Amino acid sequence: MCNLNSITKGKEMQINVTIQTFKTENELELSVMRWDKIKNEFMPRFQKMGLTRYTTCKILSEQNKFQLSHIFEYKDSISAKNCIEIWSEIEKKWSEKIENKTTSFRGKMLDRFNYERD
Repeated sequence: MCNLNSITKGKEMQINVTIQTFKTENELELSVMRWDKIKNEFMPRFQKMGLTRYTTCKILSEQNKFQLSHIFEYKDSISAKNCIEIWSEIEKKWSEKIENKTTSFRGKMLDRFNYERD
């Protein structure tokens, strides 16, 4: 059995999980389309600042909720803080906001098992 300390030793990867809830599926899809149009402009900068991976998922809900989850993995907490400026720039770029409720959580990665080889 692995010791949790041996898994995380020297790794203080910062994780941010964000849940967005939209009023309609069209607003959710519009948000995804907007991000798709600009993400390639910003991703090299995020990588340079320490973002190592991000994943966006459409949450399947039987409660007529239209939700996205975003998981951001940063090298460490300093990298996460460095990326805030880029996120602010993206917000300014979008003159028209899509109304949604956003809830975010931060934490440190404790364990990860990856079948894929990068």
